[in-house]
Amino acid sequence: MKKTKFMNRFCQGAVLTLAMLMGACGSETESTVESVENAVKEDVASAEEEWDYENTNWENISDSECRSNVQSPVDIKAEDVIEANLEPIKYNYTPFDMRIVDTGHAVQVYGTENSSITVEGKEHQFKQFHFHYPAEHTVDGKRYPLEMHLVHQEKGSDNLAVLGIFIEEGEQVNEFLEKVFVRVPEEKEKEVQTDVTLTLSDYIPPAQTHYTYTGSLTTPPCTVGVDWVLYKEPIKASQAQLENFAKYYSNNARPVQPLNNRKILKTME
Repeated sequence: MKKTKFMNRFCQGAVLTLAMLMGACGSETESTVESVENAVKEDVASAEEEWDYENTNWENISDSECRSNVQSPVDIKAEDVIEANLEPIKYNYTPFDMRIVDTGHAVQVYGTENSSITVEGKEHQFKQFHFHYPAEHTVDGKRYPLEMHLVHQEKGSDNLAVLGIFIEEGEQVNEFLEKVFVRVPEEKEKEVQTDVTLTLSDYIPPAQTHYTYTGSLTTPPCTVGVDWVLYKEPIKASQAQLENFAKYYSNNARPVQPLNNRKILKTME
């Protein structure tokens, strides 16, 4: 495995994928705050065409970046990742009363503007988390049953950072996931305010070992320039919980996309 040191975890986005990003985004104007909020909520109002997971050839969706060559998810090949001196992620997650919605594409939870993470000295506000069944990213071709994405937006910027947590089958019921799964609204696209309190830091994998790379949102409009952090250590859910979730979405995972010469960094162990 290759080893090197990086002053900034996302320098590969500037150095190693600059040409690709310029090719994909160079002619576009800067996103407005409103458009970023739509992207964060995985809103497809900007795309005229409907989209689904039966046909994931989204390249022709108008007003999207789904045809760019820096897309997500990707396969993480252990032999190709580069070990790097990455700063630990700092969590500033405060308890919040869960708001939940079935968007028609995913089960999604909204929280509070007071929760944030700090990545390489930059603070990112928590926006929402949602689930993909099966997992979207793979590790040496292995696909976990479920993947949770925690979406954050950098303060004062439209830059996005997404924490990806793999979920595998275990013997015990996952209390955090149970709070969410039993409250999925029966009616799609109807947000429900609950009195259930969540604290995200209680459910982040305790080990800081993670992969990071520059990619995109995994749903239209496939916004590029997203900083991905994928934890190596999965959390667990019971078989019954995984089967219960599959009743809502048995496949809402975008296929793995080509890496196209991007580099994936990994924390040193």
